[in-house]
Amino acid sequence: MKTCIFNARLAVLPLALAAAWVMMTNASAQTTLQETVVTANRSAQLLTDALPHTTVIGRDVIDRTQALDLPTLLASEAGFQFTQNGGKGMTSSLFLRGSASMQVLVLIDGTPLTKQDTTGAVSIEHIMLDQVDRVEVVRGNVSAIYGSGAIGGVIQIFTRSGSGKPSGYVQTEMGSLGSARLASGASGQWGDTRFAFGVGRHVTSAFSAMNTAQYPNENPDADGYRNTNYNLALSHELIKGQTIGLRLQGSDGSFDTDGGGGTKDHSAEIYQGRSKLDTLTMFSHNQISNNWRSEVTYSEGRERSIYDATLSLSPYSSDATTRSQTLNVTQVLAMGPWLITAGAEHQNQAIDSTDSYSTDLKHQRGVTAFFAGLSGKLGLNSMQFNVRHDTIESLDSKSTGYLGYGFQVTPVVKLIASLSTSFNFPPLGYLFDPYSGNPDLKPETAHSKEIGLQWAQDKQVLRATYFDTRVSNQLQYNFDTWLFDNISSATNQGIEVSYSGNLYGADMRASLTLQDPRNESTGEQLVRRPRAMASLGASRPWGAWTLGGDLRYTGARPDTSANPELSAFVLANLTARYTVSSQLALTGRVDNVLDRQYQTAYGYNQPGRAFYVGAIWTAK
Repeated sequence: MKTCIFNARLAVLPLALAAAWVMMTNASAQTTLQETVVTANRSAQLLTDALPHTTVIGRDVIDRTQALDLPTLLASEAGFQFTQNGGKGMTSSLFLRGSASMQVLVLIDGTPLTKQDTTGAVSIEHIMLDQVDRVEVVRGNVSAIYGSGAIGGVIQIFTRSGSGKPSGYVQTEMGSLGSARLASGASGQWGDTRFAFGVGRHVTSAFSAMNTAQYPNENPDADGYRNTNYNLALSHELIKGQTIGLRLQGSDGSFDTDGGGGTKDHSAEIYQGRSKLDTLTMFSHNQISNNWRSEVTYSEGRERSIYDATLSLSPYSSDATTRSQTLNVTQVLAMGPWLITAGAEHQNQAIDSTDSYSTDLKHQRGVTAFFAGLSGKLGLNSMQFNVRHDTIESLDSKSTGYLGYGFQVTPVVKLIASLSTSFNFPPLGYLFDPYSGNPDLKPETAHSKEIGLQWAQDKQVLRATYFDTRVSNQLQYNFDTWLFDNISSATNQGIEVSYSGNLYGADMRASLTLQDPRNESTGEQLVRRPRAMASLGASRPWGAWTLGGDLRYTGARPDTSANPELSAFVLANLTARYTVSSQLALTGRVDNVLDRQYQTAYGYNQPGRAFYVGAIWTAK
């Protein structure tokens, strides 16, 4: 009870501060921000009109921060946290509003990525940013829009697409830890045809994944990483308003790692892995009339994970492939101030895995869904209502809903509230793995309530959201039965604050997260979830130079029961860019300027201070 009261007080404080700031602004000012989002409602809308707490990270932010992979880019976002078992490309887990990887839906160009093995976690550590145009993050229960897995929220990645005059780029970088990067591509428009394609390559020799002071029997050798990624986008407007298109993208990452249980014979302990993520999307967008749009999309997502420990003292290898095939038909109808969305979706999920113990897991299942949504404005009132019903083979069907409301208090201030329900179906590996599977598992379910305040003026957006989420029938491994089970419930209450804008010529982004993620049965804080996180980033041009930096704080959090608490840490990074000409720019950055030693998972190292320099050449 004391914890709940404490969190409630914490929630009121930022809201009050935001309101006080608002009162000092010119109430007659009008919002001119034109940033649009798609993920919050399946249809394009202004960011300031989105009722779920949504943020957008555009290509301009990616270039300013010089981030290389998706986890690094998202690390400064409100409510987001990730852990990694070593350096680049090593196994990672993400948390959004305290929800684990399996409870956060990841989309690439609308294609859902699901992983049906006994981890259930999409390998986002292999998603490089060479081919990414922007990322949208929607927080909270939105299963009523996207179905299973959207308990903590949705992360949607949009790859590069073509428009305007054809242009090309080449980007290169090299630096500490034997790191090198080369990426190139081209995009543009010829008549009614748009195109974009690109390819990138990253390599690093890195460092030992495991800390030999904590695990002295582990191999202390450097555990490197190699990644190749690609993207292809084509679309053609057959006649006015009738467009067909194709998107292909993928990432192939290979890594060396440590085993977590080595012997004193270091030379015999060699572990390697490889993950390949590929998506295919084919679509037809048809403007039937001025107020009726029809969208038909077929997509495939595939992840192949290979693990090879045949050169260790306990030889083992595995090869698992997860596939999802989705057909989605969506109709969007504009009627006065209202936007009506309705559609149907069918997804086929499959897993095919084997290992050196001759253990095979081959299963597939179908998921069919029907959904509808209504959104619009009436005077100062904004509303969004979504419902969805999902039916899955051999499991209970689920119906979910989202009800959001916004009231425009002043031209720059909006009050927002919502109620929502969500769910997550257990992966096929949780159900049917020969050793740990449990076919009697139930879906996880969740419900959430939120209230927030948004201040938007010119190019600045500040949003504070208080949320209260409860998850039942959580899927976890039961060490008493050695099977997966629905053995706990969890609760998380907290406040998220996000800011983006331009102050005194500097582009700025900031976030604050105060939360209380707990196991409802035991009252204990959830593993590896901190109660406080914060970030601040700024970038400003000075003549031919653009200088930037960011700070990120992560609070203390418990590790697994066998290991001690992970300490809080602060990371600082610096970036610089020098424009030589309209076609050539030089870049540089220093990661972990303060050379902090920290861990996101006990026993696994993270990089110290590192230096990088590079160049970007563009041509039109």
